[in-house]
Amino acid sequence: MLFTAKTIDLSDSQPIANGTVRSVYDFPGHPDLLIKVFTRSQDRVSHRLGKRLAWKLFPEAQYRSTLKELECELRVSLKLGTEIERSPLSRMLGVVQTTHGAGVVVERISGLDGGLAPKLYEVCRSGLDAPVLEALNAFVAQMFDLHIVARDVKSSNIVYGTRGAGPACFLIDGYGERNLIPLRSLSQRLNDRSLNKQFSLIAQKAGLAWNADKRTFSNS
Repeated sequence: MLFTAKTIDLSDSQPIANGTVRSVYDFPGHPDLLIKVFTRSQDRVSHRLGKRLAWKLFPEAQYRSTLKELECELRVSLKLGTEIERSPLSRMLGVVQTTHGAGVVVERISGLDGGLAPKLYEVCRSGLDAPVLEALNAFVAQMFDLHIVARDVKSSNIVYGTRGAGPACFLIDGYGERNLIPLRSLSQRLNDRSLNKQFSLIAQKAGLAWNADKRTFSNS
């Protein structure tokens, strides 16, 4: 079995990325997978008083983002069916226990050189060539067409790589409806407006041009 009930030993592993809520590790013995491990509540640091208070009073709130990501990916998977390989989201593949706590197994998106896929802001430093721009705009089209609700679409959450079917862009974090009343999930129009704003902000920061009518990026 790929995933067993035993604890995954990460005692000799160093995280390849750190966040406030999760740290990312390579999955030992599985080069195509990563594990996003939840940071223990007592180890978390936040400058926002409200967030610190919520973590203390409602410990389960720390998993809310991940649950919403799972829900979002389920919706996308149901829409795509057998064309799941076209998903612009990094796949979430199950929950495991590790020596650092509970974690979620996720797909590792590889770069064209075989290493970890670079983030969009890294690719943008030298300008986007035609293949990257084409992949980025294909990603944008999927985000709109599949009605993907994403609360934090930014260049550090988008990577350029491949899952075996040619180069593409993927959203690795920051998706899923988090509002108590899921307005963007219920309204395509509201979600389109939100995506437009977020892509426009990416363009401003990355030195690209964003055409809201055509929903495409171009080199400025």
